[in-house]
Amino acid sequence: MKKKKKIIFFLLLLFILIVCMYIFRNNIKDIFIPIYKVEDRINNIKKESKKTNGEVQGWIKVQGTNIDYPIVLEKDTEEDASYSYSWINYTLNLKNDNYTPIFGHNIRNVSSQPLINDDSLYRFEQLMSFIYYDFAKENKYVQVTYNNKNYLYQIFSVSLIDENDVIYYSKNYSSKEFKKYIKKSLDRSYFKYNVKVDENDKIISLNTCTRFDNGNYRHFIVEAKLVKNKNVGYNYSIKKKKNYEKIEKILKGDVDNV
Repeated sequence: MKKKKKIIFFLLLLFILIVCMYIFRNNIKDIFIPIYKVEDRINNIKKESKKTNGEVQGWIKVQGTNIDYPIVLEKDTEEDASYSYSWINYTLNLKNDNYTPIFGHNIRNVSSQPLINDDSLYRFEQLMSFIYYDFAKENKYVQVTYNNKNYLYQIFSVSLIDENDVIYYSKNYSSKEFKKYIKKSLDRSYFKYNVKVDENDKIISLNTCTRFDNGNYRHFIVEAKLVKNKNVGYNYSIKKKKNYEKIEKILKGDVDNV
């Protein structure tokens, strides 16, 4: 009987050890294995500035997408219709502003099943890829090149917002205002990212228009916080939130979305 108990105890101990090793291995993977490395875009800015008479403010690159092009001051002419770029409505100042919105067009990727990795989409259309949980799970970083330096940002919020909630200009929020904004951003996000964000951080917001939700004109935004003094991004966990259930139904075609 004692021998049988010892065997059972040994097997139980072995099982616990295997479970612990599995958990540890996955946590180690999240902590120590890089999933994104910054690629220098300083020369890209210099070359593009020569073409556009110096109106390039910076460069943006979004993991998992073909968004890898200039940030320019607002452009609104027909000749720019085929030009790949994002825009801002102000002079870029990542050093002083703690909130920086960056915009791009979404003309063709507005259906209830947005396309992923379609190279014919050359504006901000591939930003819609982040509406998919599986895509968001694998792609978590944005880089911005500005003033001869490459900055790395980690995504912490993905959501749809109404037009009247869009912030069009960069801001330097007070601590109290920024706390309030960050809470709002985290609450409305469809995913819960394992990222700590507070009033001491600097945030970028990537914005594009869409009619994804019942054909209504809205903005799709992906927000990320600055990772200080790093050029390598590591993995971190992400979970679906309750408010994502409606999005999943739309993606599956279970909800009318004209």
